[in-house]
Amino acid sequence: MQEEIVEEKQIDLTVDQLDGVGAVTKKKLESFGIKSIIDICVRGAKEVQEITGVDKGKANSWVFNSQKILEENNFIRKSDMSVTELMAYQDNQERIATKCTEVDELFSGGLTPESVYEVYGEFGCGKTQFCLSLTAEVIAKGEKVIWIDCEDTFRPRRLGEILVARELCTQEEVMDKLDNIKYFYTPNSEQLMGTVDSLSDMMMELRPKIVILDGSIGQFREEYLGRGTLAERQNQLARLMTHLKNISFYFRCVVIFTNQVQSDPSVMFGDPVKPIGGNIVAHASTYRIYFKKSGKKRIARMVDSPEHEQKDASYILTVKGIDNAED
Repeated sequence: MQEEIVEEKQIDLTVDQLDGVGAVTKKKLESFGIKSIIDICVRGAKEVQEITGVDKGKANSWVFNSQKILEENNFIRKSDMSVTELMAYQDNQERIATKCTEVDELFSGGLTPESVYEVYGEFGCGKTQFCLSLTAEVIAKGEKVIWIDCEDTFRPRRLGEILVARELCTQEEVMDKLDNIKYFYTPNSEQLMGTVDSLSDMMMELRPKIVILDGSIGQFREEYLGRGTLAERQNQLARLMTHLKNISFYFRCVVIFTNQVQSDPSVMFGDPVKPIGGNIVAHASTYRIYFKKSGKKRIARMVDSPEHEQKDASYILTVKGIDNAED
C-alpha cells in the first residue's frame, strides 16, 4: 500500500534542527523563503550554499540530513526501497485521468504523482484545454489544484463550462468547485521564480493533486533575447526545472508545464517542430507529450517516457475540453 503522508504537525520541519543552522543562518534562509527542511531539499545544496555562504560540504549535509528526516517520518518514499517495493509503490499510486479514452490509454490510465509532464505544441493544439480537463476532474472531487498562469490565458468561466458539460457538477455548484483552485498570475520570469520558490507553505496546507504552469518556458524565450543571454537563460531554466522536479517528488503531486515550439530549419523531411528550452528542459521532464493539429482532430504523441512506447492518441476539442475523437 502507498505510504500515508504524515501531516506537518506530526513532524519537526524546522531548519534549526540541522547541525550548524543557528539564528543568523535561519534568518538568512527565511529571507529567501526557506522556512523548513522541505524547502532545503527543494532548493538544493548549491542554492542554499549561495544564500548562506557556508561551504559546499555543509550545504550537502543539510540536504542529505533533511532528506533522511523526511524519509524516516514517511513524508516521502524511502530512497533505498527494494525493486519489488518500488514496483508495488508505483502500482498503488492514484492516477489522474482526462476521461478521453485514447489520451488516457497513452498514459496507461492517467497521470501519476511524483512526475513532471511537459506538454508542447503550437497554438490551438489543446495544451491549455488538456490542463483544464484534468483540473476539472480533480476539483470536482474536492481535491486542490495550483495553477500558475504565465500567459494570462486562464478563464474560470471556461473551466466552469467544462465542469457542467462533463456533468461533474451543476451550474449552481460551479463556484464552489472553482474555490478548489489556487491561482497565480506571473507576467514575467522574476515573478514566476518567486512564486515557485514560495510554494512550500501552500503545498503543505493544500496538498494539491496537480501543479500547473501554463506557458512558463515561453517567458524566458521572450525576456532573454540574443545569444549573449543564452547562458543566463539556461541557468534560470535549470533552476526552475530543478525546483519543479523536487516539488513533484517531495509533495507527491503531478506537475504539468506547457511549452511553446519552434521550427528547426535544418530538418528537410518530417516534422520540423521542436520544443523550446533545449536539453535542460528535456532531461528534467519525466514525460514529454507533443500535441499537434490534424484537421479537426488533434494528435497527442508520447515522445519521451520511462515506461511507454512512442505512439499517438487522437482527440478533439469540444465544450468538454479534450474529448474522444469521432469515428
